[in-house]
Amino acid sequence: MPELPEVETIRRDLAEQVIGLTISAIQVLDDRVIRNCSARQFCRQCLGKTITTVTRRGKAIVIQFSPPGYAIIQPMMTGHLVYDPVGEKVTDRDTKIVFTLSNQSRLNYNDQRLFGRIQYVDDLKKIEFFRHIGPEPLEKEFTVDWLKLNLEKRSGPIKSLLMNQHFIAGIGNIYASEILFRSRISPRRSARRLKREEIALLHRATVDILKEAVSLRGTSMRNYRDLSGTKGNFMNRIKVYGREQEKCLQCKTPITKIVQAGRSTFYCKRCQR
Repeated sequence: MPELPEVETIRRDLAEQVIGLTISAIQVLDDRVIRNCSARQFCRQCLGKTITTVTRRGKAIVIQFSPPGYAIIQPMMTGHLVYDPVGEKVTDRDTKIVFTLSNQSRLNYNDQRLFGRIQYVDDLKKIEFFRHIGPEPLEKEFTVDWLKLNLEKRSGPIKSLLMNQHFIAGIGNIYASEILFRSRISPRRSARRLKREEIALLHRATVDILKEAVSLRGTSMRNYRDLSGTKGNFMNRIKVYGREQEKCLQCKTPITKIVQAGRSTFYCKRCQR
């Protein structure tokens, strides 16, 4: 599933290409990806509107229009956007929606397994998920003091908490594993039992790894590609995720895989305590 760095990469690319353009046509090939209204209503709300900003909240892309309105795109596990600057690419079987823009370019939403969702709203407060999502880890509100205060209230394993979107926005399985490895913290540790110096390391690792991953345009372990179809490069810096039984790059101990809350966790038993 695309996490913060992948979605942020798409957001930045999209902002460069589509801001100022108007939606001139929409072709809905599979209306199951539209979640809060009919395909006809979605098209009526978006057609003729100009894209003014492209922002991100957690793992969701927010496209703002003029006249006012918002399209919310949550790629989830298999959804992705493909930009065709000349409007000539043939849609494939995974293409669910085609947006034609005023310069004749096209923006396709592809989703092989229909896990993603697209919604139109006139007020972001109507998106229930946004009302309960945690702070952005790359924004100034995410501080060591905030993290310490809120970890003290939680008794579950730190790995599961990092992936909880109500706690922190945008972190998924890949980056949670990598953040904990760099912090030298076991994913099994209770969140509330972390010491302040460990929390400071956790905060620094979270910010640094997410920034690095954004600068390298994300991680392409499976389906993720950027807006032009190119793989992300952070996969070349992965230390533990997906490396079960391979040697730890620091101490040569085999990487361990466990399951937490139904998700695979990878870590080094020697480096992470």
